[in-house]
Amino acid sequence: MPSPYSGFPDPGSSRSTALDTTSASYINGSLSSIPNIFQDSVSSTDTSDYYKFRIGASSSNPEVVRLRLDGLSDNASLRLFNEAGTTLQTADVSGAAPELITRSLNPGIYYVRVGFVNAASTNYNLSLSANPITTNKAGDDQLAQAFSIGTLTNSYSTNDYVGNRGVILDDNDYYSFNIGSNGTFSLSLDGLDGNANVELLNSSGIKIADSLQLDTTPDSISTSLASGTYYVRVFPGATSSTNYNLQVSFNPDPVDNAGNTLAEARNINTLTSITTEFTDYVNSVDNKDYYRFDLTSSALIDLKLTPQPGNANVQLVNSSGGSIASSSQTGTAVDTIRRSLNAGTYYIQVYSVSGAATNYQLSVSAEAIGPDIAPNTLATAKNIGTLNNSQNFKDFVGSIDANDYYSFNLTNKSTFNLTLSGLSDNADVDLLNSSGISLQSSTQTGNATENINTTLAAGTYYVRIRSVNTAETFYNLSLSAEIQSQMLEINPGSGSSKPNNLTALGNTLYFTANDGVNGIQLWKSNGSVAGTTKVTNINPGNFNPENLTVFGNNLLFSADDDVNGRELWIYNGTTAKLVSDINSRSANSDPSNITILGSKAFFSANNGINGNELWVYDGTTVSLVKDIYSGSTNSNPNNLIAFNGKLYFTANDGNNGVELWSSNGTAAGTTLVKDIKIGASSSTPSKLTVFNNSLYFTADDGINGIELWKSDGTAGGTNLVQDITPGTGGFGPSQLTVVGNTLYFVTDSNNDKKQELWKIDSNGVGRVKNDLNAAPNIGFGPINLTAVGNTLYFTTYDSATGLELWKSDGTDAGTVLVKDIWPGADPNNSIPDSLVNFNGTLYFAASEPTNGREVWSSDGTALGTRRVSNINPGSKDANPGELTVVGTRLFFITNNETNGTELWVL
Repeated sequence: MPSPYSGFPDPGSSRSTALDTTSASYINGSLSSIPNIFQDSVSSTDTSDYYKFRIGASSSNPEVVRLRLDGLSDNASLRLFNEAGTTLQTADVSGAAPELITRSLNPGIYYVRVGFVNAASTNYNLSLSANPITTNKAGDDQLAQAFSIGTLTNSYSTNDYVGNRGVILDDNDYYSFNIGSNGTFSLSLDGLDGNANVELLNSSGIKIADSLQLDTTPDSISTSLASGTYYVRVFPGATSSTNYNLQVSFNPDPVDNAGNTLAEARNINTLTSITTEFTDYVNSVDNKDYYRFDLTSSALIDLKLTPQPGNANVQLVNSSGGSIASSSQTGTAVDTIRRSLNAGTYYIQVYSVSGAATNYQLSVSAEAIGPDIAPNTLATAKNIGTLNNSQNFKDFVGSIDANDYYSFNLTNKSTFNLTLSGLSDNADVDLLNSSGISLQSSTQTGNATENINTTLAAGTYYVRIRSVNTAETFYNLSLSAEIQSQMLEINPGSGSSKPNNLTALGNTLYFTANDGVNGIQLWKSNGSVAGTTKVTNINPGNFNPENLTVFGNNLLFSADDDVNGRELWIYNGTTAKLVSDINSRSANSDPSNITILGSKAFFSANNGINGNELWVYDGTTVSLVKDIYSGSTNSNPNNLIAFNGKLYFTANDGNNGVELWSSNGTAAGTTLVKDIKIGASSSTPSKLTVFNNSLYFTADDGINGIELWKSDGTAGGTNLVQDITPGTGGFGPSQLTVVGNTLYFVTDSNNDKKQELWKIDSNGVGRVKNDLNAAPNIGFGPINLTAVGNTLYFTTYDSATGLELWKSDGTDAGTVLVKDIWPGADPNNSIPDSLVNFNGTLYFAASEPTNGREVWSSDGTALGTRRVSNINPGSKDANPGELTVVGTRLFFITNNETNGTELWVL
């Protein structure tokens, strides 16, 4: 009958009636290593069950017997007897816990009793087995007599016996071993018949670690050890004898590349923004690894520690070893440190947590932080001046620089826009007034972009960028302000005042307008509704001031008071008065071409006697300079310009045709500069422009056609610059515009009726862009040439984009489209005009299909070219014009289709 056995006759309650397990019905001999299980029960009516068994019938060697009682539902006891009935060992654990007896016995007959305890009835499983005792190493019972394993380089295994019950007693087995380097030591104790435990001791016999598992549960130890001598002690449980299998192994640590102290730290210079990775190992012996790095300037350190398979943490320390920042994730979670540091020496410390043995990967990078452009206090804020377009800044906030302050001024009520982007961590932004009080904040979480959009009155403001908590981040700050357009209505309602002749005198705009009651009069404005007032109320309906010209702190103009005809007038800031009745009584002298030279104002006028001639006003007296065309015939002075202390102009003296003249304000000093087209024919100089201490103009000498000339004021110094267009035809140069050290103009060089952009600079005369089949050298070429700084802006046609805004720096590659404002080819033309330099930014009028024709601005980039007004909402045209800069304000005329054509201001 195979084990387990059940249903057998009830074992007797004494040795004499014991169930004989040696019979053929059961074990059929002695116990073996294979457990034989007997299943029965004890109760108040069956208080004892005896079993007879044999040990070692075929051998004289002692064996380890293992008697186990389990499967209990209540308490039962277990007792071992020899053949004579003497009790050898008892197991009586309370409750239903298993009972275990392990003991070394000589060969022979033995009995085991399962006993009823305290009226407890229970079924049970009785397991009987025996094993030969494994060779017992003599003399290993003391530390000094330990069995030497030698130098442990990988693994070692042995079998042996310990016991404190039975015929063979062996309370301790000691093993000694050496290791030549730091590493991980592992031990397992298994193959147990009974309870045995194990300890790891250092060379002095002091316990380092132990394993005290119960019953036959295997024991194990794993720990980090430094090089040296160690001992293993195997010992039995409280009442136990058992064979065992001992296995020990050693794995040397990887080579330690990082020192264990600050002084021995591994030098990992020089860190860059490219991540550098290091691998190493820490445990209870080598529990700290140090890395050193040096920063020559501020930098953002990004550090990541990935431990595997145990727990390791990391901290950043200063040159004295003081902690700056740390990360202490649990288990094998990745540790990170992100910290900004100033120049100096620093260390990274990787350390084992609770002696855990683990490999790790350390990743480190250092991104340079540039000089701090924005100081850290309100008082030292970076002053970006008057904000009238878009400005962009890049900087950093973090541990070493928690706040950045910027200050700016607004000269007018403006729409303010702020964007804080490019964040890798959390930073917020505040808009503060001149007292540092917060007006508005943006506090998005994480690295989300921050925005502030609001309307601000004129004044001083601050922007504060601040790091949130421990955030470290670079940032891009974009600030822009667009002056809000305001109507300065003169003719109330839908009527139009039709402002004209916009002229700046200091910070005041002078202009002409019709309020619907008094006709066209002289007006002025400081940019406010209240400050826009009528200056004159003379000859209502017919005063009609024209030719407004600044003369010192005064304003000269021509007007008709209905008494003296159209004559020269002056306004001194308080009163407007007639300067002189040049053509007596109600006749008109029609002053025009008013041009200032020093303290004198030159102009052309007709006194009714000498014809239209050159006149001068010195602030007190008006006088005829010279009757150039003697008699009543007009010499028609025109193109007046101041140059090198003289007035230059064109006139016809009746003998030489229309030629270039100069005047110092006297008759004798008013002379012909040069008869360019000899004889009575006219060279007709025009477009007089001062450039590089010379006077440039166009003229036709009758040989070369209309070409570019220049003069130093003498006949000998008045010469053709270059015969650009062959023959005597062609349009001739036009739109002479000075930009820095370059004179730009437009001409047709090959008589193909297509105008081209040319220039004169230190390299001579030349076409700006060489391709004659591409913009801006096609069609009617560039128009509206306007200088902003050292950049030329203009409008020109291109087959791909139509009439759009272009710019040039004087080079072929630098002559480019700024933006296709009305996207697409002709007829999608934005037609920029009224180009003006408004405090370093180009402003102009342009059209696009969604918003019609409005005011635009440009910083020379497509992104920085944007609409700044919405005067006539929707796709209707406001048609702004006469854009005029007066100090920090831009005036213009426009029509919102509700109030008519009126004066507006940005």
